[in-house]
Amino acid sequence: MVDRLWSVKEKNEPFVLPSFETISFSLPSMSNWEELIKGESDGWVYLSDGNPTLSALERLLAKIQGVETCWVTSTGKSAIAATLLALLSAGDHIILLREGYKSTRLFVEGTLQRFGVSVTLIGVDDVRNLPDFIQPGRTKVLVLEAPTNPMTRVPDLNYCTAIAREHEITTVLDNSLAGFHQHGELPVDLIVHSLSKYASGVGDVMGGAVLGSKANVSLVKSRNVWNTDAMSTHAAVELWKGMQTYTLRIERQSSNALAIARFLEKHPRISRVLYPGLESHPDHLVAARQMKDFGSVLAFDVKDGSQAMRETLDKLKVFRIAFGTGFTQSIANPAWLFYARSFPETQTGLSAISDNTIRLSVGIEPPDELIADLEQALR
Repeated sequence: MVDRLWSVKEKNEPFVLPSFETISFSLPSMSNWEELIKGESDGWVYLSDGNPTLSALERLLAKIQGVETCWVTSTGKSAIAATLLALLSAGDHIILLREGYKSTRLFVEGTLQRFGVSVTLIGVDDVRNLPDFIQPGRTKVLVLEAPTNPMTRVPDLNYCTAIAREHEITTVLDNSLAGFHQHGELPVDLIVHSLSKYASGVGDVMGGAVLGSKANVSLVKSRNVWNTDAMSTHAAVELWKGMQTYTLRIERQSSNALAIARFLEKHPRISRVLYPGLESHPDHLVAARQMKDFGSVLAFDVKDGSQAMRETLDKLKVFRIAFGTGFTQSIANPAWLFYARSFPETQTGLSAISDNTIRLSVGIEPPDELIADLEQALR
């Protein structure tokens, strides 16, 4: 049921979140304004600071994630950028997973470094030596991702957060591939999401979210008051609608992905499959400890090189070649071209992205239909 957003008779509420299409809000008296500005009463002032529609979505996302509060932005990229801009200053140092989301790395190396923030890139396999990468007094933020995009590596979040707290480092977790029902119980300081993924579900609108304690989220929001990338009320309504089927969708997507991963692991034309739900995955034991399920994303290598990979993608009929994750429609894409061409070092190690690697985002279609599509494409 929609939260009460205005004074109506008890139980006389809409079933769908209303869109408040207004930029500004009024109050009847100066005393009301003084109470609002001092934080002595609740209300709204201007769309860039929030409105009833956005607030309802924020409450819903925070409840499902299991944290105190949430702040929504127009895109997942803006949520990440706003969080890091709020936490870092010139001279600070940040630790970032090499296997993580491409745009996060581009923002850190292309923007934050220009303003005096230094960065150390580490692999998921380097996490066991995390204290060695900390610069005492300078390291302020540790950015984590679980699973990573696109190669689904899973760092030990309990270990990472324990080390970070010992050194007074703020932990930021990009939780976009895991979903809202996972990791909220862990001692992560801030969680960010791209809402165009599981929240939307069908790839129609974009959005971002920053979640955590009231103190931490308020800090991020207050330090971005001049560059707030406000979400539209239309997007908020569509995302709220999408979240009504979130649990059903992600359960089906995760079970489909596991079935496909098991099929691919036995296929003679596949040399490697990376999916946290497989016992062969290098981080399976960690993932099994800290995840309720393993998500919709997996990666695999086609034997015989890049040309075989290209032919496989071109022959797919149900899977569509596109960007995107968490949609009800299944998607396949060339991992090297879409995610890693800017970073040559990603070609080595257990997380290596090869020129014959395909990343799948599995939808809700019948699993037999998806497996049959892959089987004919690989034939």
